[in-house]
Amino acid sequence: MAKKNVGNSCGVSVIMALYNAEKYVAESLNSLLAQTFKDFEVIVVDDCSTDNSVAIVEEFAPKFEGRLKLFKSKKNSGFPGSPRNTALKFARGKYLTFLDSDDFFTPTALEEIYKIAEETGAEVVHSGFHYRFNDGENDSKIYSWPHEIPVDAPKPEPEDLGERINRLVNFKTLWWACSKFFRRDFIEKNKIDFPNATTWEDFAFFFCSFMRAKNYVRVPNAFYNYRVRQGSLSHKGRDAVEITRNLLETFRVMDKCMLSEEYFAKNPQARWVFLDWYAQNRLRNICNGLYKVSNLKPFQIDRVFRKVFTGEIYPPLVSYFFTLMTQLKYQTLPADAERK
Repeated sequence: MAKKNVGNSCGVSVIMALYNAEKYVAESLNSLLAQTFKDFEVIVVDDCSTDNSVAIVEEFAPKFEGRLKLFKSKKNSGFPGSPRNTALKFARGKYLTFLDSDDFFTPTALEEIYKIAEETGAEVVHSGFHYRFNDGENDSKIYSWPHEIPVDAPKPEPEDLGERINRLVNFKTLWWACSKFFRRDFIEKNKIDFPNATTWEDFAFFFCSFMRAKNYVRVPNAFYNYRVRQGSLSHKGRDAVEITRNLLETFRVMDKCMLSEEYFAKNPQARWVFLDWYAQNRLRNICNGLYKVSNLKPFQIDRVFRKVFTGEIYPPLVSYFFTLMTQLKYQTLPADAERK
């Protein structure tokens, strides 16, 4: 990896992970050219696209007059976290934000959020609202995360980490990395990056920033346009071993984050409330993956878990999984099922 760029700084670094988005990336880049705020750079990291995505970005580069940088991964990682981590090494902006290559910003997005960040001194600016539309349709609608706490003006999140955990497990906080602004020195100081997982890596990045930011500001602004399309990386099916590894990796990253905070040492129950909630929700997803995607029998699932979960973590998580499986009325193991 090349050394980090230490040249002149700018207001905002917009980070884009690129992979086979030839139908959409021009719209994303045009939304950046249309920004009323001009003090920004765009860092695009291509994850070995096999279509014309890179050529399109290269055609756009001159329009940004040196503010667009394109990097190319040597090997496909299969998830946006890896190219985003590469981009973080080269970012020069005071603030960081993420734009998926099939989504786009409103014209005043950077101006609005930059101004709020400067006025409030926020380490993270959080928008739980965004525009949402189906691929091929032009009718976008304002959308908020279920039970997202409404605000009509910028409002700091309570510093009490217990209250933040409570809001998270009650679905009152949207966990996307997109639709947020992060102060770069805060991210670098706390060594926050995306874990090596092909799903839920977004959640881990968000969670660590949510737990460590002293000044986390929630805003009513909706500036992100999110395209719902089947076949995108976020809707890609995963095999049983992969999704189980993702659970374990993100679980470890977030637990390590909590263990580094004095609050959780004094209030271990808050740590367990979050881990229990996260495990339940992700294991439910794994149930769907193992039965509907991989079509495995329960004794086969046991083999999968033994490959991934080792040591003391294996018995409680496996017990937890099969309890959930029963609750969800999934297929049960016949008494005479073959076990090899």
